[in-house]
Amino acid sequence: MKKKAAKTVSLMLSVMMVTSMLAACSSNNNSSNSNDGKKNNTGSTAANTPDKETATDEGTKTPDPVTLNIMLWGDKPKQFDDVIAEFEKQTKDTLNLKLNFTFTPQADYVNKLKLKLSAGEQVDIAFDAPWMNMNTFIAQDNYTNLDSYFNSDQYPGLKKSFGDGYLNNNKFTGVDGALHTYGVPLGQYLGELSAVFYRKDLATKYGMSDITSYEELQKFYDNVLKNDKNVTPLIIKNDGNYGAAAVIEGNKELPDKSGAGLWDLVLGPNVTATTMIKDNQVTDVLINGGKTADMANLPAPFNTKDYSTYETIRQWHDKGYIEKEPIVRKDAGGTFAAGKAASMLEVLSNFDSIQAQLKAAVPTGELGIFLAQQKARDKVQPNPYYVSDFRIWNFLCIPKTSANADRAMSFINWIFESQDNHDLFELGIKGKNWEPVGDDKYKYPDGVDVASNYNFPGYMLTWNPNYIRLSANVPDNMVEYYRYIADEKTFVKSALAGFAFNQEPVKNQLANPDFVKVFNDELAYKLGMVANPAAGMAKLQQKWEGNDRLQEDIEKIKAEVKKQLQAFLDQQGAAK
Repeated sequence: MKKKAAKTVSLMLSVMMVTSMLAACSSNNNSSNSNDGKKNNTGSTAANTPDKETATDEGTKTPDPVTLNIMLWGDKPKQFDDVIAEFEKQTKDTLNLKLNFTFTPQADYVNKLKLKLSAGEQVDIAFDAPWMNMNTFIAQDNYTNLDSYFNSDQYPGLKKSFGDGYLNNNKFTGVDGALHTYGVPLGQYLGELSAVFYRKDLATKYGMSDITSYEELQKFYDNVLKNDKNVTPLIIKNDGNYGAAAVIEGNKELPDKSGAGLWDLVLGPNVTATTMIKDNQVTDVLINGGKTADMANLPAPFNTKDYSTYETIRQWHDKGYIEKEPIVRKDAGGTFAAGKAASMLEVLSNFDSIQAQLKAAVPTGELGIFLAQQKARDKVQPNPYYVSDFRIWNFLCIPKTSANADRAMSFINWIFESQDNHDLFELGIKGKNWEPVGDDKYKYPDGVDVASNYNFPGYMLTWNPNYIRLSANVPDNMVEYYRYIADEKTFVKSALAGFAFNQEPVKNQLANPDFVKVFNDELAYKLGMVANPAAGMAKLQQKWEGNDRLQEDIEKIKAEVKKQLQAFLDQQGAAK
């Protein structure tokens, strides 16, 4: 979730490509029963049909004042109250809304939202996602069907920013069995580019130019070990994400999973299914922590375990490229920014924030970029490692406990009515928190302390392909890669596109704490902390297979995945 670019290339090209690539995956748009009981002209019940009184076009009377209760997760951004005050001042005579945002720590957010909704508390807008609790809440009929708010002249911002293709790829199955829009989808690109951010000033010191190959990257690490012994060549996160594996696997030929009919499906925290689909039939389902025998029917080389990546990570550990015990490293980004590491992995769109943090601690530091994946560097299309279901992963939902659905959607509509409206929440107050550079870039005003400046996580409220401003600091040679990741031809469309797994039938099995143990068992190998990885992982596999409760739960989950997915494939086949 992020952005970046530079040069005089217009961002609108990228936006057009992103918008065009979201092809519809379903044509079932019938409205479901709603709590206002209004009928549409087909005789079906329209969900929360917008009242004309809530529209805010010029000439319409000012509506009565309303306070919206909005739930987001994480920490409250600095200077956020100033932005809210500016919004309320600008819209007093039109929307006449007061905004009451509640920011909840990430670890507590899902439970707090559950408690509020079960208690019937007034929540008007809530951030949610399929990787959180959205699928379950929809299955429990807790979220409002938003179909009628889109493609409506009463909500021009929504109409402009969310076309049919965009919406149809982000519908969910409701309690009526039909597909509906249950959240405002927030996203920009369909994927992200993993990048190694490295100290370009150190590379220059070693007599190296820009790093352009995997071999040059390793040479850079060797030079760090030789010349700057107190600097870690590659700092990695202690959760296994953005680690050495991304670089190692990105620079070797991996077997093509999608070409073999294998598709991954995230079912919940620490639980992922790999499904085998052949001739529109689900032939096999594998779950992490499951038995090796489950792989027997898969085509080679997917029918055997491969621990070669873990072995290479261990080699990097032994060479000193990574720390001896990265599990204790709580802040990889902070370590890099402080000048104690020569490189780190993150998504390309984080370039500006990483550079700003580095400059603050190491004024002479200069940031270089090396894309982690060879096929991305070569701009291969389609990229077999970039599989997409063409779905967005972050949403704004309207709980049915809200008495202000129309007013809540009028606020969201306002954000997407214009670039200026959007920029207020994404970047802050113009002239104070940021300054425009051309039509599609921005910079921080001179003298602004970036550390204390407004910095909002746009994926929770503002992201949309029509409104993207990129930092003026992004290197010119990276612009082409933004165009690459915005091009639909870069992605392989998943056979699971449009499918949303309902966790409810196996929620107890998915909550088995042994899945967390499986993740933690394997984490040490992802971090390179265990010698002889292949032998160690073989022992772990035996341990997991000997856990009867875990295997029983895995079998139930597999059966449910196969049942739901096959029903989806049959429905898709019948619709063709």
